[in-house]
Amino acid sequence: TSFLLAIAITFWYAGTGPGILSVFLSFLAFALFVLPNQVDYRIVLPDGSTKPVYVSGVTASHIQYFFYFALLALLMSWFSSSRRRAEQSLSQARRELETKVEERTAKLSRHSEAFLAEGERISHTGSWSWKISNGKVTWSDEHFRIFGFEPEKTEPSFQLFLETVHPEDRSFIERSLDQAVNQKKAFDLEFRIALADGSIKYVHGVGRPVLGKSGEVDRYNGTTVDISERKRGEALFTGEKRLLEMIATGVALEEILNSLCLIIEGYRDGTLASVLLLRSDGTHLDSVAGPSLPKGWRQEMEKLPIGPCAGSCGTAAYRGSAVIVSDIATDPLWEVPEHRAAALSHGLRASWSNPILSSEGKVLGTFCIYGREPQSPSPHDLGVMEKATHLARVAIERDRAESAVRISEEKYRDLINASPDAICVIDADARCVLVNPAAVKLAGRPEHELIGSSIADTYLPEERYLLVDRLEKLKAEGSFRFERKFLRKNGEVIPVEVSLSALRGRHYQAIIRDISQRKRREGLLAGENRVLEMVAKGDSLSDILEILCLLVEEQSSGVLASILLIDANGKQLRHGAAPNLPKAYTEAIDGAFIGPAVGSCGTAAYRAEQVIVSNIATDPLWDAFRDLALSHSLLACWSTPIFSSEGKVIGTFAMYYREPRSPSPLEQDTIKHITHLAGVAIQRKLAETARRESEAYLAEAQRLSHTGSWAWTPATGEMRYWSDETYRLLGFDPDAGPPRFEKFFGRLHPEDQDRVRELFGIAIAEKADFETDYRVVHPSGALKHIHAVGHPVCDEAGHLVEFVGTVIDITEAKRSEEALRASEQVARGQVEALAQSLDVLATAPAPDKFIGQMLSTIGRLLKAQSVTLWLFDESTDSLALRLMADGRKLAVPDPEHPFMKDPMSWKQNPVIQELLFTAGPVVCEDIETDPRVNGAWREYLKRKGAKRFLGVPLLVGGQVRGFVGIRHSDCAAYRPEEIELTQALAHQVMLAIQLNELADQGQRAAVWFHRCDCAIGSSRGCDFLRLPQGSGRSFASRR
Repeated sequence: TSFLLAIAITFWYAGTGPGILSVFLSFLAFALFVLPNQVDYRIVLPDGSTKPVYVSGVTASHIQYFFYFALLALLMSWFSSSRRRAEQSLSQARRELETKVEERTAKLSRHSEAFLAEGERISHTGSWSWKISNGKVTWSDEHFRIFGFEPEKTEPSFQLFLETVHPEDRSFIERSLDQAVNQKKAFDLEFRIALADGSIKYVHGVGRPVLGKSGEVDRYNGTTVDISERKRGEALFTGEKRLLEMIATGVALEEILNSLCLIIEGYRDGTLASVLLLRSDGTHLDSVAGPSLPKGWRQEMEKLPIGPCAGSCGTAAYRGSAVIVSDIATDPLWEVPEHRAAALSHGLRASWSNPILSSEGKVLGTFCIYGREPQSPSPHDLGVMEKATHLARVAIERDRAESAVRISEEKYRDLINASPDAICVIDADARCVLVNPAAVKLAGRPEHELIGSSIADTYLPEERYLLVDRLEKLKAEGSFRFERKFLRKNGEVIPVEVSLSALRGRHYQAIIRDISQRKRREGLLAGENRVLEMVAKGDSLSDILEILCLLVEEQSSGVLASILLIDANGKQLRHGAAPNLPKAYTEAIDGAFIGPAVGSCGTAAYRAEQVIVSNIATDPLWDAFRDLALSHSLLACWSTPIFSSEGKVIGTFAMYYREPRSPSPLEQDTIKHITHLAGVAIQRKLAETARRESEAYLAEAQRLSHTGSWAWTPATGEMRYWSDETYRLLGFDPDAGPPRFEKFFGRLHPEDQDRVRELFGIAIAEKADFETDYRVVHPSGALKHIHAVGHPVCDEAGHLVEFVGTVIDITEAKRSEEALRASEQVARGQVEALAQSLDVLATAPAPDKFIGQMLSTIGRLLKAQSVTLWLFDESTDSLALRLMADGRKLAVPDPEHPFMKDPMSWKQNPVIQELLFTAGPVVCEDIETDPRVNGAWREYLKRKGAKRFLGVPLLVGGQVRGFVGIRHSDCAAYRPEEIELTQALAHQVMLAIQLNELADQGQRAAVWFHRCDCAIGSSRGCDFLRLPQGSGRSFASRR
């Protein structure tokens, strides 16, 4: 084993040659020392001691072992040699790979440096090295770019670095670097650099020290990062934060938007920002922010209306989308010459405008960035514009929302202040934080006391536990309503209705309504319903009025109510109800006459207006009844008249008190309700009485006018209603009820049935009115002429429900028609008679004959018992009978006539007095009952058998000269044509009398003239002026 191990090691480390030598030497050593069989052992001698023995020899097994050894050695030699060759091949391959790796690494290094340079450029990070001992500086390309230098043209140095640092930061940098070198520490600094073009950059420099063998800082390696964008972003973020704080704290919108513009201008050097808001007219923009813009340009922007080509802002507002104009001088959106010229004159060359849209998508205005040079925005610029637009939208909407909230709060405050209900806002602890004047009035406490006080103070002590439950319920449900008792500061408890609702911020609103009046009205309503129910059931008026009085006494404490009724004569008051007034007092005032100073009730009824007597002891209206009232301890009385629907006083309602006092508004309201109810009850009773009377009058009127009413349902043939007169006219028994239609139809005259049935059928089919005449045959055989009128009644759908109408007995009318025809014949006879009379007047030698003929004609045509002509004698102021005709012939005057016996008695006769006063006909159709016919004249007429009388005056110049008296022995009515004929003939009689008087005057004048002619010779001075006046008139008339 040791030989094999030596061979293996030799081949592994020394190679093939030394390996073969190790094999040869191993074989030789094995042959010399191993193959001979050597055995060492000890033997035991007989004396018990041991002795070592060595035996040497060669056997077959040793030769076999040597063979195996040789084979194994050769195998190991082969394996070791193969391994060695493999190692050499591997080593050669490694060397070739290392060469290729070095080449690849160099290539990758070059690429890495390019990537590093690109990475530095993209990340704006430059690298540098600064040798402290000699001040030598090495900069990367990006470092040159950051500091604004070209690598090919600039030799970097520490001094160049310091010169580029912003003057304000230079001393800080020098101090910081010296400190870092002295302390052998790294440094991390932010500072500004001022470039040659005047721009400012923010950079972040980091340096790590490299120490030399001496332990001192040999050099610094580091990076410089351009953090200008980050600084601007931080500034933008800080500005945004500040803007949001300004928005949150309620800074004015214009200040916020101006700050926004300044932030954007600071972030984007060389730009000018502005914000425009769309006016309410929707066509113009107002410049609300633009701190760096020229004032003239801001005014110019407000002139141009928005439109499709209205510059950047006007177009953006019109489109509702961003408008980017890189060169104002050439862009077609700036086609308005004046607008373009104004922009260019103010040095504006580029304009990027973004519409400010509300959360609902409506245009609020525009945010615009102007540039002094033609330029286009980068994506980052567009992002900044978008952010600025968003901030502007937030500010504008917040401002408008706050404005709306302020207006809403003002309206809310005005609303709750104007509310008649108490409104209180409470916090989560049920303490008042806001109250309105109505709440102050309801609680009876000043506002400063209410604010901060607990709402539990308005609860009764035994009900305060309810507050906690109600607040919990409010939190769960959000709102609910309930009624409770409200405790005022003065201890008064009033019923209220509370509406609770949850507000934002754990506050609650309580609307507290005083429902005292409502509760009172509910009591009144319940009483009103009870009274109206009693009225509907027809209870007695006294019971109803007593309930009303008790209702008033329940509503108001200390009151004694009374209701008095106006008597039918309208002048006295009658007791109606006064359940708690002393009986002696009510009996004393029962029947009192109304007047201008008759206590409260008598005066109220007289004036038809309310009378309030607050103190009976001193009021003059109670002079006549003061002692009576005071004896019963009545010290105040308020009386209100009760009116009917027509405005007529039908009673009074009074409230008595045992102490002086005046009515409150609530008591006035109670009075109003009670007087209304009393009026309803009283008027209902009066109406029932009037209705009963009206029904009786109607029945009597129908009876007198022979008119009946009916209702008929054609669909069933049922007669729904017949009045009593209808039964009588048509000959049916009222106790049997209305007959069926066919039974009624059977009563019609056979000749009328077909015509009437056809008429009814047409009326039903056409739903039309009908009017017809027919005859009805009564069971007794009597024939009645009936005039029927029917009117259809339809429902809302237009379907026929029934016919209603009337039936009129025209039997007498039919007879009157016949009589009229006879009367026409009489009239024609009257004309003929008048013509004959005129003929007599023309031919008769004596006027009396004509007058007698006229009286006879009157008697004949009117079928009179007698006709008399009476004339007034002015000289004796008496009444004289001129002529008299009994029927158709003249008669001798009756000396028994009262006017013949006493010509002056006409002055006491009402008929004659009426005739003189009216100068018109006087008709007495029933001498027996006419009150104007009285005394001896009445007895004379009755004795002569006269039943009626007609007096027609004789007029001359409108003055009554006499009259024609006509007596009839039958009872009838004078027809108008009879009176007219009598007046015409009486006029002819008056003409005849006047002709007769003229004739007499003519005769007297002729005698007078004859006497004058005889005396002319002896007296030429005859004075005609002394002639009698009567003679002169007769003469003139004669001529």
